[in-house]
Amino acid sequence: MSVYDLTQLRYFLTVAETLNFRRAAEQLNVAQPAVSRAVQQFENRLGFALLHRTTRRVTLTTAGAALAKQAGDAMQQLEQAVRNAKQIATGNAGEIILGYSAQAANGVMPELVVRFRTAFPDAQVGLYSLASDEQVGALLSGRIDIGFMLTDACKAPLEHMTIASERFVVLLSKFHPLAKRASINVADLASVPFVMGTPKRWATFRSLIDNVCLKAGFLPVVREETDDVPVLFQLLSLQRGVTFYGASIAPSLPPDLKAIPIKDAFASFNLGVAWRREPPPLVKAFIEVARASKHVRGKR
Repeated sequence: MSVYDLTQLRYFLTVAETLNFRRAAEQLNVAQPAVSRAVQQFENRLGFALLHRTTRRVTLTTAGAALAKQAGDAMQQLEQAVRNAKQIATGNAGEIILGYSAQAANGVMPELVVRFRTAFPDAQVGLYSLASDEQVGALLSGRIDIGFMLTDACKAPLEHMTIASERFVVLLSKFHPLAKRASINVADLASVPFVMGTPKRWATFRSLIDNVCLKAGFLPVVREETDDVPVLFQLLSLQRGVTFYGASIAPSLPPDLKAIPIKDAFASFNLGVAWRREPPPLVKAFIEVARASKHVRGKR
């Protein structure tokens, strides 16, 4: 058997991109031990280390960085070629790869996937958790076929349409001093510390939050930053601050967190579907399912 196992290579490339085994497992929709085992087996086959591992961080070796750079481009081209061939050959069958942001995961995205699978039972749908800004690059490179993202992140040459509008809510610990409020004005948070996603992964979402706060006359005071939603929830539970999130998250919140509605009419954002121009048949079919959805607010 060749030392070049494509599954192991794909797992390594995802770890190389995220530098985090748990996040890589989430993007791949597999268990974390499976990712760790596959990468270790890949290193054993190659005969040299690709990663430096400590209890606190993962970094690439010099050899690992070189492989990630060159093999990453080749893998994207191969995966795109295979998907295109399947879609051209069958039209209604094959596989499409969807990226989705944390904000889209609790909203319309799961419903649209179910609608599509019902209409096209022979089609396969792969789901990758990616921030909105990450999805733009993934679409342009061909790594994903469709992105569920903040419409503010969409940019040319991508096509997109708005599929839902979300109200912001304030997330905080149920023991926070503001937790007894039935609703809140954004201006009431001017001196309250915030917990936010990191600018690197959550740039567009943070910009939306900044703009909402600016309309109320202030910029949020950021006490803690993380690019991981479970960690963000933990920091909120520890009363390290508050944050804004889409209202659709409310039913999925941990029991020690609370979502408080915001009174201000301007505290909202849009979610959309994005795709490359001249999409193949199966992607077109998904777009039409999304367009027919009751959530569609019209093309932007």
